[in-house]
Amino acid sequence: MEVKSKSKPVDVLLGCIVAICFSALCSAERLCTVPPGPVSVPENNTADIQVVKIISGSDVTLTVSVNPEDLFYLKGNLLMVKKGLDYESLSSSALVVWVHCSRSGSRSVNESVEVLVENVNDNPPNFAQNHYVLDVNELIPVNSSVGLIEATDVDSEPLYYRLESATDKYFRLENINSPKILVKSLLDFDVIQKISLVLHVQDTFNGSASNEPFFTSVATITVHVKDVDNRPPWFQPCLRINSGNAKLCVSSGYRGKVNLTEKEEGPLVLEPGPVFARDGDKNRSEQISYRILRGNEGNIFQIDEETGNITMTKAADIVGPITLTVVASQVTNRDQFAVTQVSIEVMKKSRNPPRFEKERYEGFIYSNSVPESMILRDRSTNRPFRVRARDEDFAGGVNPDVKYEVQYSSYVNVTSDGFVILKRVVKTESFALQLRAVDATTGESGTAALSVQVIPAVAIPSPSNIGYRPGDMALLGLIMAALLVLCLIVIGFLISRLWKGNASMDKICAVSHFKRHPDFICEHSHHFRLL
Repeated sequence: MEVKSKSKPVDVLLGCIVAICFSALCSAERLCTVPPGPVSVPENNTADIQVVKIISGSDVTLTVSVNPEDLFYLKGNLLMVKKGLDYESLSSSALVVWVHCSRSGSRSVNESVEVLVENVNDNPPNFAQNHYVLDVNELIPVNSSVGLIEATDVDSEPLYYRLESATDKYFRLENINSPKILVKSLLDFDVIQKISLVLHVQDTFNGSASNEPFFTSVATITVHVKDVDNRPPWFQPCLRINSGNAKLCVSSGYRGKVNLTEKEEGPLVLEPGPVFARDGDKNRSEQISYRILRGNEGNIFQIDEETGNITMTKAADIVGPITLTVVASQVTNRDQFAVTQVSIEVMKKSRNPPRFEKERYEGFIYSNSVPESMILRDRSTNRPFRVRARDEDFAGGVNPDVKYEVQYSSYVNVTSDGFVILKRVVKTESFALQLRAVDATTGESGTAALSVQVIPAVAIPSPSNIGYRPGDMALLGLIMAALLVLCLIVIGFLISRLWKGNASMDKICAVSHFKRHPDFICEHSHHFRLL
């Protein structure tokens, strides 16, 4: 019991000390208070707006002890913002303001206010530049990437992109949020060399359909299609053919003529022109070289490596065709090459060209003549006009390789036999033309002038007076021959029947009259014999 009584004053003393300290602590904490939790303030706010109200007694002094970027001040017990807050220019969007609360005779305290600055969509997305230029090789595979053109926006992510529909024939975007430009269809330099694109970006998916503010931006893109070395040389002239995505140019080859045992000087004259090839890639124009691959037995010919001109090193000693295989290849890339044939005909020399019998001819045609009528040789008869060309290199002057042509007139044609045939109705009083005889083997030719006079019609046009065509004459001869054969058959049949009838009458007459008058001679019998 004594122990307990001794310890009681000590406990009372300690309790008093604790009570006094607790009372002082509680009194210090009640100097000022702030609402719990952070306070949100949207950016771009107007100046002098209230952030929070600090609860304190009238005898408590409030001061801002920590003021981030000097943005805040106290107006009485109200914490205010000095100026508009810009989310993008702040080092941090969370600002902590400390307010010092003090009172005479009391322990001062510090209270913190956390201010969260809210980001507002107030800036448009921006491309690094307004115009971009891309170089893209032709024939690049579909879905290959040719460039990534991104915009930046300090306000929002993600951004939404699109290509204008009028410019997206050859390219597309990877997706709406990725502006990676992909090949949509095959590019061909021969078809298109430059493509213009318009790329749009927007910071809201469907801003026009919502009430939220949104911003857009535009960049233009020029794509230059580069010609790659994907085609071999093409011999000229040639026929261009498309085979799927490939383009071909088919040459029919070259033809020439030389005389037997004669060496031609200079480049050979070929048809349709000299040996020449150009790069099949339109914009590259690679240097081409030429060489004879085969067919040059005896080394009669040689080809200029740079120009493609073919010349003779010596005379040919055998009549007939010589076919040279010529290859043209790029100097820088021998894998790009093309092959053609040059056919050279070695022939005996012609000493005389075809010549018409006269230099000038005159023909006639009726004004009512119809197409396919023949030009006449004179006014008084219907004999057809005919021309002949002689070639003194042949016995008798007849060259079977001579062909006839009409020049400078659309009224007539000339047959291989030299007859001149009307093509269409003539509406003039006369017309003139030139006839040409060409040796198809040597190419030599001769010419003569023909003047055709249109004479008045003598009767209404009919098949009988228009003039017979060769086909009409042949048909008439066939009909006449058939009629003649038919007549001979009929006559033979009648004669056969006649002889049979004569024999029967003789027998009848002889039998009947012999019985009555043995000495009587049948008159009918003699009559039929005379027949």
